[in-house]
Amino acid sequence: MKKKAFIGGFVVVSMLFTGCSMTHDKTSVKQENGSEKVAQVIEFPSSKYPETGAHIKEAVEKGKTDICTIDRKGAADRRKQSLAGVPTKKGYDRDEYPMAMCKEGGSGADIKYIKPADNRGAGSFIGNKVDHLPDGAQVKIVVK
Repeated sequence: MKKKAFIGGFVVVSMLFTGCSMTHDKTSVKQENGSEKVAQVIEFPSSKYPETGAHIKEAVEKGKTDICTIDRKGAADRRKQSLAGVPTKKGYDRDEYPMAMCKEGGSGADIKYIKPADNRGAGSFIGNKVDHLPDGAQVKIVVK
């Protein structure tokens, strides 16, 4: 009986020293800028938005970051920068990645023509996921 009490006490003390966390923090990532945390990992459903999902995967494979630092105020300027010189195409949206709402977006973003329903649905999906986060928060985009 004393052995069980000792083990139970040890577990409680261990939890106190580790911040009462018994789960692994899955948002920890290694980044070039030295920050090691993201506010949220967004699992992007490529089954629901296949063109956008494919575009994000392709852009990341080409070297674009999967981290987005939210900066809503600069989105319009970054969108102008990223789409400059890319003509519109009837029946398609010009999708940019990294997104204009991300500090990482803007000039040099990867641009792809995709169907408007896919692009706008994907934008709404991500917008809803980050709506509660402040500017400056970082999210990691993972295409599933």
